[in-house]
Amino acid sequence: MEHIEREAMEFDVVIVGAGPSGLSAAIKIRQLAIENNLPDLSVCVVEKGSEVGA
Repeated sequence: MEHIEREAMEFDVVIVGAGPSGLSAAIKIRQLAIENNLPDLSVCVVEKGSEVGA
């Protein structure tokens, strides 16, 4: 069996879907993180499509 090497990335929050709701959630989470002295909180938005916001 062939060994596949994968890259690993760590985030505090992962949002699946880059439509209006997902993007709004990411923005709000970052705003709340900054307001609560968590400036290093990492947010990742994952979209399967070729464009975000659709």
